[in-house]
Amino acid sequence: MKVNHKLQLIAVFMGMLMLTACGGGGDSTATPPVTPPVTVTPPVTVTPPVTLAPPTTTPPIASPVTLPVTSQSLDGLWKTRCLASKSLTGYDEQDIFNFKGDKLTTNKFFYVHDTNDPQTCKHSAEALRMRENAKILVGAMVNLGMVTEHTKININPTKVILAPMNSTLTALLNNSGHTTNESIYNGYGQTNWKLFFWKNLSSIEAAKTNFKINQSAVLDILQISEKMVNGTTQKVLKLGDKGGNVDSDGRPLVLARSITATLQKKTTPPTGETAQDAGLIGEWTYPCQLSKEHPKWWQWKILDFEGNKLTTIISQFADRHYDCRNNTIHRLYQVKIEADIVLGKVINKGAANEHTQIGIKTTKIQIKLDSQYFGTVIQYFNEANFYNTSITNIYNGYGLTDWQKEKWKDISDIPDVIENLNIGTQVPDIFKISTATDGSKELKMGDYKGSFDIDGRAMSLEAQGAML
Repeated sequence: MKVNHKLQLIAVFMGMLMLTACGGGGDSTATPPVTPPVTVTPPVTVTPPVTLAPPTTTPPIASPVTLPVTSQSLDGLWKTRCLASKSLTGYDEQDIFNFKGDKLTTNKFFYVHDTNDPQTCKHSAEALRMRENAKILVGAMVNLGMVTEHTKININPTKVILAPMNSTLTALLNNSGHTTNESIYNGYGQTNWKLFFWKNLSSIEAAKTNFKINQSAVLDILQISEKMVNGTTQKVLKLGDKGGNVDSDGRPLVLARSITATLQKKTTPPTGETAQDAGLIGEWTYPCQLSKEHPKWWQWKILDFEGNKLTTIISQFADRHYDCRNNTIHRLYQVKIEADIVLGKVINKGAANEHTQIGIKTTKIQIKLDSQYFGTVIQYFNEANFYNTSITNIYNGYGLTDWQKEKWKDISDIPDVIENLNIGTQVPDIFKISTATDGSKELKMGDYKGSFDIDGRAMSLEAQGAML
């Protein structure tokens, strides 16, 4: 197949893209909509990533201290551990509750069940996402001064969206035989589900009933406490036991052990070490590899560390057969990301799995469309929006329509970009620099397809690193 013809097919593919992004919380028991999906062989073969030592599970050394609950004390991201799902039998689940003022965004992530103890919830095994938006009202405190002290909360869901994250789930959601009497996580009679694309269920009557969209408030209870784990103070959030006893209004009377979330700490404590001290200064180049941001595109990526700054350049290609570095004429577009960095402590110093913590706060993102395929790419960029863009393709038009050839465009102030790409928020990561026998140096960052700790920091190193 000629290159031009192949790129024409890519153009058709991009022109047909429909929908975008994440998933939520809950504790109701339901029969799964499908049998656990079959694991798909990855598109490329790489050296297995280095898995780091898992965090300890030492129990707290002191009884939890209950704290008053207000909208302000709830603000932030609260993440549950990876557990076998109670709301979707046969899968593993991890939830993130994002409280902000009088709003709650609940994201559920379902994974192909594994037999590990505890479960791992690896990004590469993700099967389904759910995101629910809701308004909240914090009420009165109950059992003041007691261990069982908790606070009433009313939750009014306003929107729910689902996205299949593997091909097996996509096909089964499109099967109208999977109806609402089997699980609240089903296709609801829709037959245009697409892999990695969001679908809004908020106007479908059956979904509105199952997820309580714009209906009477979901009555719940919660508790915030502090406890010491391995010498560190952690804030813990517990919600009500949905399967337990309820009061006359239908509100849970006791807290659920299974819905326990820890407040994520996004900031990396600085140690005073600089990028120069760590050997990061310089330009690190990755080989041409499958794109992190698009499941079928390829990229050439450069990390340039200077002082406490990191500039990342990503060149996106539509085909793996190009030598990314030497055939820039076939490039679709480039992304330039500017960030501030903070180096944290060294973990497992001297051991084979030694690595260093790093915080990366993106401050600016620019995109430049290349001339060769400008006509094809601009059509996709001009039409891209939340629901017709793949979750995995995080670089797109974001509703802008004034793109120009070979000209950098700053997208840093667009609300969806700020949220999706963490503009202004420090993201925790890890890295390791190793030296080969010939003196060449390799940099590996955290493995985005692996598992993450309670703060969202990668627990293993990527399989393929960058060379200095």
